[in-house]
Amino acid sequence: MIHNKTIIAQVTCPGKSSVGILRISGVQAKTVAMKILGKIPIPRFATYSKFLDENGIVLDQGISLWFPAPYSFTGEDVLELQGHGSPLIMDLLIKRILSINNIRLAKPGEFSKRAFLNGKIDLIQAESIDDLINSETKASINASLNSLQGNFSLLIKELMNLVIEFRINIESSIDFVEEEIDINIKDIVNIKFRELDNKFFKLKNMISEGSLLREGKKIVIAGLPNAGKSSLLNILSSSDRAIVTDLPGTTRDLLYEHISIDGIACELIDTAGLRTTDDTVERIGIIRAWEAIRKSDHVLFVIDKTISKSKQKKICDDFMKNILKNNIPVTFVLNKNDLVKDDFGFKNMDGLSFFSVSARTGQGINILREHIVKIGKNIEKEGVFIARRRHINQIDLAYNEFLVAKKEWKLSRSIELLAESLNIMNKFLGEIIGNFTSKDLLKRIFSSFCIGK
Repeated sequence: MIHNKTIIAQVTCPGKSSVGILRISGVQAKTVAMKILGKIPIPRFATYSKFLDENGIVLDQGISLWFPAPYSFTGEDVLELQGHGSPLIMDLLIKRILSINNIRLAKPGEFSKRAFLNGKIDLIQAESIDDLINSETKASINASLNSLQGNFSLLIKELMNLVIEFRINIESSIDFVEEEIDINIKDIVNIKFRELDNKFFKLKNMISEGSLLREGKKIVIAGLPNAGKSSLLNILSSSDRAIVTDLPGTTRDLLYEHISIDGIACELIDTAGLRTTDDTVERIGIIRAWEAIRKSDHVLFVIDKTISKSKQKKICDDFMKNILKNNIPVTFVLNKNDLVKDDFGFKNMDGLSFFSVSARTGQGINILREHIVKIGKNIEKEGVFIARRRHINQIDLAYNEFLVAKKEWKLSRSIELLAESLNIMNKFLGEIIGNFTSKDLLKRIFSSFCIGK
C-alpha cells in the first residue's frame, strides 16, 4: 500500500540525551536524503554524514541509515538520522524536513501501522511491539518477543488452516442430500472435531497464561473485618495505599495496587471485611469483594491469629466451602503473630498453606513474598505469548461457534450449517492476525503506541 504522505518522527525520548534519532518513511524519503545529506546513502550501511539546512549550513553531524523499499520495517523507503540529542537540534531538523512537500509528523504507532498494511508484520506482531515497550518483567519481555517473532501468529494460522481443511473436506460433498452422506464424511467430521477441540484447548491455556503476564496476576486480599488486610496491602506494596484503623468496616470498596515482586507483575486488590451487616454501603462493598474473589488468580485470606484456633478453623472451612466450585488457589495469612509470640513462617495443614506474619512489624512477610513469586513463576514457560483481551475475545467467539457447530451437527447432520459455522470461525480467528480488520479497530490499536513506533 503506497501512502501519498511521507511521515517523520523522533524515535528517541524527548529531552536532552547523547543521541537523538529521527525516522522518515515514505516516497519522499529519497528527497529528504538529497536535501539533508546531499546524497542517498549506501543501503543498510552506517554512513557518517553532515545534516544540512536549506542554505547548506551544517545543523548537525552524525550517522545516516538508508533502507530502500521493500526491505525496511515499514516496507517503504526509510531514512534514519542519528545525531546529537539536543532538543533544539532535533527541533531544527524536524522543521527543516517538514518544510519539504508532502511530509508530515507521524501519528502514534503509524510506522507499525504501515508495516502491517504493507504486509511486513501481522496484527499480533504489531501489538507485540507495544507490549514489548511496556513490559515490566522478564517473563513479559520473553512472551512479547515470542509474539513479535510470529510464534503466536503461527498457532492462530495453524488453527485457521485446520478449519479451512475441514471446510474443503465437507464442502466437496455439499451437493449430496442428507440421506446420501456416507460414513466417510461422518468419520471425517468426528476426526476434525477432535482435532479442533485439542487445538482450541491448547491455545486457550496458552493465552490465559499470556494474559496474566500482560495484566498482572490478580491477587485478592480477603478476610473478616480487622484481620489486617489493609495493613498487608500496605506492607506488600511498600506504600500507605490503604487507610488502616481499629474500626471494623474501614475498607468499603476495592483498592487496587500494581506491584512487582521479584519480577512477577501482580495486581493487589484489598477488599471489604466479609461479614453480615446492616450498613448499605458496606454491604455493597462486601458483594464486590466476593465478585473480586471469584475472578482472582490467587487469594490471600487474612485471619487474626489472636482469636482461638477453633474460630480460625471455622473461618477457613467456611471460606473454602464458599469458593469450592471456583478452584482458586488460596493462601491463609495468619496475621498479628507478634501478639501471640508464635513462630513466623510457613505451615501446610490438610493441604492448605498457612503463613504466620505480622503486617505491623514485617516479620514473615519476605517468606510470604517468596511464596507469591513461586506461584507466579508457574506461568513462566517457553512458548507463552502476550495475550490481549481482544485476542481472548476473538478466540472465545470462535470456540463458542465451534460448540454450536458440534451441537447442530448432532441434531441435523447438515453440511451446509457446518460449513457456515466453519466460515464464521475462520473470520473470528482471521481478525486476530488482521485478515479481516476494520479501520476503527486499527485506529484503536495503534493510537496507544509511541509516536516513533
